[in-house]
Amino acid sequence: MPMTMKSCFYPLIGDRIYGWLGDFIDIFSILTTLFGVCTSLGLGTMQVNKGLNFLNEDIAVNTTNQVIIIWAITLVATTSVVSGIGVGIRRLSEICFSLGMVIMLMVLFLEDTWYLLNLFTQSVGFYFQWLMQLGFHCDAFELSSKSFGAADRGRVYADGEGDGP
Repeated sequence: MPMTMKSCFYPLIGDRIYGWLGDFIDIFSILTTLFGVCTSLGLGTMQVNKGLNFLNEDIAVNTTNQVIIIWAITLVATTSVVSGIGVGIRRLSEICFSLGMVIMLMVLFLEDTWYLLNLFTQSVGFYFQWLMQLGFHCDAFELSSKSFGAADRGRVYADGEGDGP
């Protein structure tokens, strides 16, 4: 069976994956992937443009700069893909990991280090403390109007006043 999206549907539709229905599934999967990548690239480009503007006010937030950023990202991605998994994608991954580590260590050592370490420790402890309770919380009593007369308990209204416990 070919390594395409229509092959995933073989258990459901059988040999019909080799007809127009299978072609439709492949075309639909390609288009949705394309739209997803384009959306992520567009939103990321706007974010990079705004970040560069924050670092240097001479860099304007406009369409021209965003097109330049898209071309730069496309050039780097194309170069990485053309050079192959062993060289291009591996090097790109190593550069991104190294850059992330440098940024993380800069934030750790150039800010209040003890505060950040204490915050990390307390956040991990808070996470484990509430993991079971929040993991299984489904708000069943709040969704029911027969919740023992406590349907509005703990809500905050538009005027900022709450009626919590």
